[in-house]
Amino acid sequence: MSYLLHCIVEQNADEPPPERRVRMVAADGLAAVVSCVEDAGAAPGVASLLAYEKVVEAIHARMPVVPLRYGCLMESESGIVRLLEDRCQEYKALLSRFRGMTEMAIRVLCPACEGSLPSSSLPPGAAYLAALRNRYSCGDSLAPEETRLADRIAGALSGCYAEQRREASPAERKRLVSLYFLTPRNCVERFRDQSRRIRLPGGVKWLLSGPWPPYNFAAFAG
Repeated sequence: MSYLLHCIVEQNADEPPPERRVRMVAADGLAAVVSCVEDAGAAPGVASLLAYEKVVEAIHARMPVVPLRYGCLMESESGIVRLLEDRCQEYKALLSRFRGMTEMAIRVLCPACEGSLPSSSLPPGAAYLAALRNRYSCGDSLAPEETRLADRIAGALSGCYAEQRREASPAERKRLVSLYFLTPRNCVERFRDQSRRIRLPGGVKWLLSGPWPPYNFAAFAG
């Protein structure tokens, strides 16, 4: 049997787990929220992933959490205790940073990077290979025009967030730019209101989501 870690919280004996199948393993003023996994090698189904996220979201609604991405497994409770002891200061710093905070996200579907569309004069095979090569030419970093667009969005949301993160990934003949904002809980409605006023160039589609546990600001916590 293995233990699947959902998140790290401050130890509080008065806080019951959100579900009976979930429990807490505590050490040094911290607690790991865990559930037992019979077959650690089995690929998770959609229901399992949704249930996992539901637990993290339920706890996040009540207290600061350091959320962990699905798949953080430990073989024993003693291993979990060692993890909490070894990374005690790091987790406590994150919990302090996340106190009163939540994550909001804006995803923007942008045109492909310049030069990413192959010349129509190329033979079909060469055009296909050029498209594959150029599709990833901008990598995970934002291209200059994407950075300007992200700056425009972040500027429109000034005063609604404490930190931000940005990343880009390829989409079909386009680029998906994801913007994450560490937002005070009491600013969520203001964030939504100001986001509705953002006007982006024609053809650019975007989606607002959240609030979420701050996964993208605890990327190296697991």
